[in-house]
Amino acid sequence: MKHLHILILCLAMLPVNAEAQRAGAWKSYLSYHNAACVAEGKQYVYAVGNGSLFGYGKDDNSLRYYSVENGLNDHQIAAIGYHPSAQRLLIAYANGNIDLLGDDNTIYNIPYLMSNAAVQDKSIRAIYPHGSLAWLSTAFGVMAVNVEKREVKETCFLGASVSSVAVLDNYIFAVTSRGLLRASLSDNLIDPARWQSYPIEIPGASEGDSVRQVCVFRNELCLLVKNRGIYRYKGQGAAQLLLAHASLRGMKAENDRLIVFASSSASTGEIYIYSSFTDFDKGSVPGIADVSSLSDNTTFWIASSAAGLTGIKRSGPNSYQSVLSNAGNEGPRYNWADFISIHNRKLYLAAGGRWTDRYRRPAAVMTYDLDSLRWHNLPPIPGAQDATAIAIAPDDENLWFVSTWGEGLFELQSGSVTAHYDHTNSALATIIPPSPNYIRVEGPVFDRDKNLWMTNTEVAAAIVVRKADGSWASLPYDEIANAKLADKILIASNGHKWVNLVRSTKSGIFVFDDNGTIDNISDDRRHYYGSLYDNNGDIGAREYPCIAEDRRGEIWIGTSRGPVYIPVPAQGVEGTMTCRRIIHTDEYGLPDYFLKDERVNAIAVDGGNRKWLGSESSGLYLVSEDASQVIHHFTTANSPLLSNCIRSIAIDHLTGEVFIGTDLGLVSYMGDATLGSGSYAAVRAYPNPVRPGFDGRVMITGLMDNSLVKIVDARGSLLFSGRSVGGQIGWDCRNLSGKTVAPGIYLVLVAREGGSESAVAKIAVVN
Repeated sequence: MKHLHILILCLAMLPVNAEAQRAGAWKSYLSYHNAACVAEGKQYVYAVGNGSLFGYGKDDNSLRYYSVENGLNDHQIAAIGYHPSAQRLLIAYANGNIDLLGDDNTIYNIPYLMSNAAVQDKSIRAIYPHGSLAWLSTAFGVMAVNVEKREVKETCFLGASVSSVAVLDNYIFAVTSRGLLRASLSDNLIDPARWQSYPIEIPGASEGDSVRQVCVFRNELCLLVKNRGIYRYKGQGAAQLLLAHASLRGMKAENDRLIVFASSSASTGEIYIYSSFTDFDKGSVPGIADVSSLSDNTTFWIASSAAGLTGIKRSGPNSYQSVLSNAGNEGPRYNWADFISIHNRKLYLAAGGRWTDRYRRPAAVMTYDLDSLRWHNLPPIPGAQDATAIAIAPDDENLWFVSTWGEGLFELQSGSVTAHYDHTNSALATIIPPSPNYIRVEGPVFDRDKNLWMTNTEVAAAIVVRKADGSWASLPYDEIANAKLADKILIASNGHKWVNLVRSTKSGIFVFDDNGTIDNISDDRRHYYGSLYDNNGDIGAREYPCIAEDRRGEIWIGTSRGPVYIPVPAQGVEGTMTCRRIIHTDEYGLPDYFLKDERVNAIAVDGGNRKWLGSESSGLYLVSEDASQVIHHFTTANSPLLSNCIRSIAIDHLTGEVFIGTDLGLVSYMGDATLGSGSYAAVRAYPNPVRPGFDGRVMITGLMDNSLVKIVDARGSLLFSGRSVGGQIGWDCRNLSGKTVAPGIYLVLVAREGGSESAVAKIAVVN
């Protein structure tokens, strides 16, 4: 072989994230910020932030994050409660599904409510452990789960939603949307007639000052009354005021303490800890949302919207010291991933969203370092909402331009806002003059001359440019004036600009060539396609959510009628462009259009020129280069995908990791295609050596595109042969007969077509 290189492949040479995630592996990047509920267990303190569960190890200070990857059966947790005698955490999901998580990390699923078609609203509001049962407050009534037997004991339809329950003297009390109800535990609780109204006189209460929560402390009923405070009730006469407070969030009676907490904002929070009805301590933690204390009644674990999971311990009267702070705040701030992109080994997320109107999310930007595997969350941009996209300056990776769906464009230097561009100081326009909150900007992107292009929705000039010298230009193309949603600008390899107009008025595709004269549109070549046509006529699409260019220069477009591609993109500006649809065989063996009834929201092209397609409701597809074959189809049913609604896709071409933004958060899949290298100087493999128990694939990376790869044993017998997809290929450590190879040294022979360049490497399989 020519230019022979002997390469001993070692694990230490690999990028950090390649070691952490092997080909075919999934990884969740969930937000655990904004802790909303907490439950102390025997070994762990469990907390839920942004619908995701994590646990703090009380003995070793460890953090454990839970998801479908490591055993959970669903997403979006609504409530949790720890059952001390069963030593299990009950996890209630937003769709009614229930998991029981044991102290030994075993998980048992109870899908009873989720799968009950007769129940429309399956919301679970609160969990109250008592005896062998956990009583669940639901949208339809009350449900009892026997945690030790891992089964639903009874379901009580009360014709009203329930927010809280408590048990006292063999009676169960339920706070419902039609008042406080009571029933004897000896009665048939399934019979709604057994639940009787239980009115309690609240002195001074007016209409709207209703009971919101109930618990039992020192053998008395305690009531949280909205706008009033906490009352105690002995079962006769009027309730007595215990604590007057207008901003209470909740209360719990745990471990011989009544814990009352209040918070009027993320920066304020008060906690009142009663050891009796006359003695209490007071402390402060910002943004208190929930409290738990089951083991030591001087230690309290707090879920905080501002400080994550926090722990405090009593050190004296009204004095508490911190034992834990900000746990769970290491990941992304939000589970919003409508826009993601990768630039120079960093993943960028913009948290905003928009459709017929804005989502009114904080204008947050989050970054993830693909080498250090660390998240960095910028404070939301003051005075703005709905960050829609991020453009990184070509000559300064710390200079960012962030578009918003209402407040124009922001310039950030090293994470700090250094300029704000709106209708008063740029070519950007507002939909409702002179309002500064209707400047809807999308898709900022730099061209090769460092001009920043962007779209401006529902105004006369839908295309706006901030030129390299800092001056501005607007391009008032009549064809797309006042378009309802002008989305991204794709600058193709030939310099032509493609704009996808997503919905409603003037939806379609706009293609233009500015001819190098940004300020003069009279010499531009351009064409607006209100509909796309193939050889059979109008394809019938009315929405155009995304657009991408592949490695051959073909343009791929996601529509409301599936994916299409433009085989001759240069015809776009001429007005003669036609598209091609993808034909697959349907379930009956008949030819039909691929995803003809599905909206494609995102398209990304990997190192092998294959297409990753993100759909609105049927999950994620990996298709071959021409999309004629489906290589993978991932859904929530067959993968850890968070949702079948895909919003965005970005690919790390160094490792092949595919990042998928869903409407419930961000996950990734370690793909098997990377960009081809220019030589074989950086060929490497992982894992190497291959140790006992490994059941994945050894990935050989750093290859040139479409390399011929052969693996032989020490005697020269061929074990594997294939071509790389882009710059890497995987080997499952099996021979041509499918049998696992024995321990030993194996040679990897790599060559380009025609043998112009080649390499030899070694892989060690050890006992």
